[in-house]
Amino acid sequence: MNIFKSLPAQLVICVIAAYLAADFATPTHASYAYSLSCVLKDFLMMLLPFVIISYMGSAILSLEQKAPLLIIAVLTLVCVSNMLATFVSYGVSLAALPFVTQGKMIQLSGATETINSLLSTPFPVLLEPKWAMIVGSVYGLTLSIRPYEPGRQIIFKLRDLVTKILQKSFIPLLPVYVFGFVLKMQMEGSLSILFQSGGQIIALMISLIVIYIGLMYAIAANFVPNRFATYIRNMFPAAFTGFTTMSSAATMPVTLDATEKNMNDKSYSQLVIPATVNIHLVGDALGIPLLGLATLQLSGLPMPDLPSFAIFAGFFCVAKFSTAGIPGGGILVLLPTLQSHLGLTEEMLGFVTTLYILQDSIFTGSNVAGNGAFALLSHKIMKALGLVGNVKQQEDVQLEAA
Repeated sequence: MNIFKSLPAQLVICVIAAYLAADFATPTHASYAYSLSCVLKDFLMMLLPFVIISYMGSAILSLEQKAPLLIIAVLTLVCVSNMLATFVSYGVSLAALPFVTQGKMIQLSGATETINSLLSTPFPVLLEPKWAMIVGSVYGLTLSIRPYEPGRQIIFKLRDLVTKILQKSFIPLLPVYVFGFVLKMQMEGSLSILFQSGGQIIALMISLIVIYIGLMYAIAANFVPNRFATYIRNMFPAAFTGFTTMSSAATMPVTLDATEKNMNDKSYSQLVIPATVNIHLVGDALGIPLLGLATLQLSGLPMPDLPSFAIFAGFFCVAKFSTAGIPGGGILVLLPTLQSHLGLTEEMLGFVTTLYILQDSIFTGSNVAGNGAFALLSHKIMKALGLVGNVKQQEDVQLEAA
């Protein structure tokens, strides 16, 4: 595959181009580029309610053929797992970010030469994201309780339509979206410091993800070294496939095969992996809050207190049910949440979006690995609750490497 067709590669080129262009571009030129970025952002905000409704509704409906109690239990555990990872990210951010960002203060707003958009909002916001979440949830749950095939087909067709629109319009123009924000930041004098600190932030994020997911597998293995090693060995091909394809959905067959090897309950594996592939996203839950909080810290803004962050975490975890299965989908549906509940400005959102997509392969690989661990841990809980058959989990890990 031509490397220049890769979205991360295109973003790297755009960031470099914006950095170089800032030396000779005039504020007017930068305003035009920034205006185009704002138009693309407003288009996404207009489309976002349909993305949330269709993905959240279809995610719930994908479980409709299963036992209701099992559905509720799986969805509850997904919420608990995502929420726990989000608060762990908050705790690590409070402890580590002051050291990582020490002496590296920037101003993403209020610069001496401010670049502004030349256009007002060209697209209306038809529905606030929080209401879209409610509509999608109610729609999916209603049709799960009282099945109606035409209604079911509507939500799945809407999901396919908005995915196609994103894939054919917004995603190809994402480098343009990033270019305008990066050019603005560079001309306002904040980009160099921001990316200098970004390397340390990413290193912290990767360390957190590896330790957290490793701990999940260790708990699932009851801290038995041989079993832990086998779990990791079996799941590695799936995680690596996710890393290279940047798609949890495309990796699902490999994830399912690895989970079936790790867990002696094929029927539960075939339920939990497809059901959670796009809603249980441990990598996102650990990484995105850390990136957002780091950006606040670098900008000299106060970190949110625990009650404020709890509100953000609640909206964050609900929004994860509507994540679009496209490159960058994990961050795109969260932009309103990051802005309204964490206090990020448009410039900050542009930076976080860029960092996320540049690391999309890492997020996807960690999400895949996290889903394998979630299947093992949730199976233990389901057996304790009597919701799945008491199939003896493989205690002696005499499994072949995948």
